[in-house]
Amino acid sequence: MADALPESAQAAGAGDVPRGVSSIAGPVMPELLRDERLHEIFAATADRMPEKTALRCGGTRMTYGELRRRSSRVARHLRALGVGRGSPVVIWLPRGVEMYEAFLGVLEAGGCHVALDPDFPPERVLHAAEDCGAKAFITTEEMAGRLAANPPQCAVVRMDEDQGEIAAQSAEPVPRAASGVSAGDAAYIIYTSGSTGRPKGVAISHAAICHFVRSEGSVLGLTEHDVVFQGFSLSFDMSLEEIWTAFAAGATLVVGTRELMHAAGELATVLAREGVTAWSCVPTLLAMQEGALPTLRILNLGGEACPPDLVRRWATPGRRILNTYGPTETAITATWAEVGPDRPVTIGRPLPNYGVHILGEDQSPVLLGETGELCVSGPGLAIGYVNRDDLTREKFFLHPALGRLYRSGDLARINADGDIEFLGRIDTQVKIRGYRVELSE
Repeated sequence: MADALPESAQAAGAGDVPRGVSSIAGPVMPELLRDERLHEIFAATADRMPEKTALRCGGTRMTYGELRRRSSRVARHLRALGVGRGSPVVIWLPRGVEMYEAFLGVLEAGGCHVALDPDFPPERVLHAAEDCGAKAFITTEEMAGRLAANPPQCAVVRMDEDQGEIAAQSAEPVPRAASGVSAGDAAYIIYTSGSTGRPKGVAISHAAICHFVRSEGSVLGLTEHDVVFQGFSLSFDMSLEEIWTAFAAGATLVVGTRELMHAAGELATVLAREGVTAWSCVPTLLAMQEGALPTLRILNLGGEACPPDLVRRWATPGRRILNTYGPTETAITATWAEVGPDRPVTIGRPLPNYGVHILGEDQSPVLLGETGELCVSGPGLAIGYVNRDDLTREKFFLHPALGRLYRSGDLARINADGDIEFLGRIDTQVKIRGYRVELSE
């Protein structure tokens, strides 16, 4: 059985792993591992093409150069409030240009952004701010009013009311030496559903997310001529996949404003008018669409299982359809497959420098074709859970042969072609529009 498996599907990585077991490595590409911070990926593009349009948001267009200047002013304003290396900063803003200024500013200041959906209830927002120990809280005057009865216990920045103070700051970028941020520091925290009924924060380092941007970027092949739809909420990590692969390539982001997202089943028709060439979405949203979207050349599906009939419906000559898999704890995506109407839909193989290992109850890799728990290795693994050392130890562990692994709680197997087949959950967790939800929550 092992001899029938492609060389790329043989045992991945650290230590002595027998052939013929379910351990598979992505291509080894050390050049994707760079000494960089997440905001520096954007800054490099802004330096290279400052007049290129970075954002289209309703009737507003903003170039890379202008967005960089605005975010640097936000960074300096935050630093004046005490935000520095590793400081968590909550971002609770409506969809719009200010949202991008805010998270870029937080990163440049040396902080760690904690983006929350504008529709989250106040109690969930305040829980996240308290749990992560927020140093600052970025919002608007109207949204801050929703928290008037129990305001966050940190500095509050109102992007509308404080615009004069922010604009008075220097637009000179904050250098890395000043912020002191290291590759191992957290770049962001995503709050996901928790089994206790309270959301849990997943901390991702600059090194992990930067590697992901380079790794998936090598697969997507975006260019500066692409127009990428940014539809996911910043509280969902697939938004970072949209944003940062586009910024790295110098592409233009079309921001999914509240009005645009209300297009529902007509969204594809609207995106065609916007000239969108790359779209990441969950299969349930794609299944609602009636339009053909002829401008689309890359369709990146993830967040939930992909039905084969959806692939058949959307496959056209010249369009690449990718099916991806990855928990938040692995920096968004760990595996990918290029799917088509004439082949089975799987979650494919690991991205460059990632490894996937199907383990049994004794934590050893099962034989090829057998079912076990899908575990992930590689440079994209999270730092761990915020204030949950017990859960971090449970879900992240050091395997004697495979190195540090993340236990996904997903069941999978590797088939005879060397592709990973997703088989559902071990526990009671479910997915709703791509979001992982514990039934207890």
